[in-house]
Amino acid sequence: MARVGEAIRKANIHIGEFHVSPMCRARESAQAAFSALTPQTDHRLIYLGNFTDAEKTPIVARTRQLLSMPVPSGSNRLLLAHASNLMDLMGYFPKEGTLVVFRPLGDPAGFEYIASIPAPTGVNCCVKVKNEAFSPSVVP
Repeated sequence: MARVGEAIRKANIHIGEFHVSPMCRARESAQAAFSALTPQTDHRLIYLGNFTDAEKTPIVARTRQLLSMPVPSGSNRLLLAHASNLMDLMGYFPKEGTLVVFRPLGDPAGFEYIASIPAPTGVNCCVKVKNEAFSPSVVP
């Protein structure tokens, strides 16, 4: 994850909001990649692999909300969470360490999937962009 954070900094991608799952590994990855940022621990981004459908509902709704809400111009929202959350949200299970890029479209339009950029190690994270071109060359 440290390499992902370094690549984002090198590309001058401004992170205005940073939300992280409360799971230890996600918080440790957040610290390794973005030690200068203070993430908001969001209990509604928790790993939901063993949850019932009813238990998953508020977690999937929160993930959808964070991916859909517009961000200020020139800023991005970073979510560091889990592949299973995206699987339940959109039927996509990225490999561990993948940086998944979305464009928020606002409610009720939702979000647009832009790209997946594999990373060698770490936990999954999602970067939100608004009308900025995102270069896959960000990850070395």
